[in-house]
Amino acid sequence: MIKEDLDNARREQERIQTDLENAIERANAMAVEAEIANVELNQIINTSIDGLILIYENFSVKRINASLLNFLDLSETEAVGKKCYDLMPSSWCNTTECPLTKLLRGKDHIELDIERTRKDGVTVPFMFAATPFRGLDGAVIGMVARFNDITERKYAEKTLKEANERLERLSVSDGLTGVANRRCFDQTIQQEWTRLQRTKDFLSLIMCDVDFFKLFNDTYGHQRGDDCLKSVAKALQETARRSGDCVARYGGEEFAVIMPVTGEKSAIHIAEIIRQTMENMAITHNKSSVAPFVTLSLGVATVVPDDKITPEVLIKFADMALYLAKSSGRNRVKVWKRPKEAPPKD
Repeated sequence: MIKEDLDNARREQERIQTDLENAIERANAMAVEAEIANVELNQIINTSIDGLILIYENFSVKRINASLLNFLDLSETEAVGKKCYDLMPSSWCNTTECPLTKLLRGKDHIELDIERTRKDGVTVPFMFAATPFRGLDGAVIGMVARFNDITERKYAEKTLKEANERLERLSVSDGLTGVANRRCFDQTIQQEWTRLQRTKDFLSLIMCDVDFFKLFNDTYGHQRGDDCLKSVAKALQETARRSGDCVARYGGEEFAVIMPVTGEKSAIHIAEIIRQTMENMAITHNKSSVAPFVTLSLGVATVVPDDKITPEVLIKFADMALYLAKSSGRNRVKVWKRPKEAPPKD
């Protein structure tokens, strides 16, 4: 009986020993697999061109990849274990806007554009994305953050924006003179009309025409004609300088100046300065019957916009004044006057 018990005990011990050896072998295999997985994970993390960082809930850096270390100009030993707010101080540190704080409070994803400055002083734009890092029990114990360099994207966005702005300028500018085109004129006078209807302020319009421009073109050629129109635009721009004034090429050799919050006397004064400025340029025009140089005829109209008339009526009034200037001998300023009301009949 004793011998049998000893044999049983020996066999049980051998079985336990075998199980222990098998367990150790499995543990060793799992350790090797874990080490291989860790090496593979490190390779994946460190070969990523994006910056990656793992931060625990106490704000300490647990892991950081080569890309981000290179940007920060730090070694791994200099970064791991440091507090993230010491490593990469940000405006959100110690505030409720901190991404880690938001993730710990239940946010499941954070994505935003940020900028970071390298030690060499170069500012780099990044797309920052952060997600929760969870423990074995599923609870959030930190965050994994990715820094994607978006320099090329920002450059493309800037280039596109500048191109759109150039197209917008082209769409509202006269290609020859650089002043506003007819489309811009129509938009501006409508906008100012609507605005001044509310404020009950004056809106003045100057219409001007180059005297005998066809003769000038026929005599000196189209290139000189183009240069003449550029000079007219320059004279208008140098005079109508206020931020609200709009100088436009209305069509052909005809120009217009929209002048918000400008009374009749001021508009006439500015129109006269424009006429004199053009005279002073003394651009030769031997075929003109008015003067031996290029001159302008100008018409001025002023109204207080209301719902009884439209911008087209103001344009008509200014055009009538321009016609009067031309029919009265040219090289002069004329103003549209509202007809006096007829006296009531008996």
